[in-house]
Amino acid sequence: MTDRVMRPPQIEPGNAFQECISTWLSRSVPERGQNLCTDLAIVLATDVGLQRSENQDRVAALRFSARQSGGRPIVAVAVADGMGGMRDGGKCATIAISSFFYGLLRYRNRGLYQCAYASVDYANRSVYSFARGLGGTTLSVVLIDPDGETILVNVGDSRVYSFVPGGSVHRLTVDDSLEEAVGGYGRELVQFIGMGNGMRPHLRTLSGDAGGLALTTDGIHYIDAGTLSSVLTNAAEPKLAAERLLALSRWCGGHDNASLALINLKAQPAEARGFDGGVQVWDPFAALTIAWLNSVAEVPLPQVASDTQVEGRSLQNEERLKDLTERKAPKRRARKTRKSDKPEIDDVQLEIQIEKSGGRNDDDDTSR
Repeated sequence: MTDRVMRPPQIEPGNAFQECISTWLSRSVPERGQNLCTDLAIVLATDVGLQRSENQDRVAALRFSARQSGGRPIVAVAVADGMGGMRDGGKCATIAISSFFYGLLRYRNRGLYQCAYASVDYANRSVYSFARGLGGTTLSVVLIDPDGETILVNVGDSRVYSFVPGGSVHRLTVDDSLEEAVGGYGRELVQFIGMGNGMRPHLRTLSGDAGGLALTTDGIHYIDAGTLSSVLTNAAEPKLAAERLLALSRWCGGHDNASLALINLKAQPAEARGFDGGVQVWDPFAALTIAWLNSVAEVPLPQVASDTQVEGRSLQNEERLKDLTERKAPKRRARKTRKSDKPEIDDVQLEIQIEKSGGRNDDDDTSR
């Protein structure tokens, strides 16, 4: 199988932040990868599987600082499973995550729950604008406020589990399938990101003493439930659990793309609380850093550092990122800043740096 190479989906004009993330998530990558985000105690992993030529899953994490989030740093971890039987599943998954992340910044002055709801609604509208209901994706997101609040967002049949090492595993989400949503038969989805009007996301505030959370696409959780639970609770660390679950997916036939994110809730809040470095985004292969340079009265112009590279990045996407840095911003009449003004993402100039992660790509794994 070859590396994933995709044309970046079209994003609304002027939204340089979302377009940059979308282009980055669409770059050429190996068929299998795992990234340990040490600053967040999060593991991101994905595998194209044995029977699919394209990986239509996307898994990513985002962190933005207190300075840009109204006084509190926020961490978001997301998985999306593009619907392969419909149009452009991979592109829909890319738009869903990039638009949700943009929504977190766009609506950052609201409470965390209201921000989550507005962001998933924006993601649904963005995917619908692209595919007009002919394509879609699932979306599961965990939002973490280091002060203690955790919000779960779910649409479709990607899942979120809580687990305690050496203890038990509990599924926290209900699939939006005929079987689970309405008591019928079959795995067909009754709602998904990109369906347009009528989408009703599931949001809940997490309480309890879960040691960790697992976000999975169906290429992972189709594994026998008892086996899945055993791996999550018995692995010495999340990195090992991710490696074993990807291997199990292949050993069981690898019939679908398999992706997951594992979060250590006990370690993550302490690691994230002091962050004040702009925006960082991770996927299973690399990290993207977006730094606020200064406040301006123009549309932000991302700048890609010339000495940074990502192994395997496609020339097409390299040119796309370059185009973002050279785009001319329309001039606006300067105005005085009032204390009551609440800045949006378009009020800052951005610098974008891309770096290869310390995670591994398991192309030489003998378990495939």
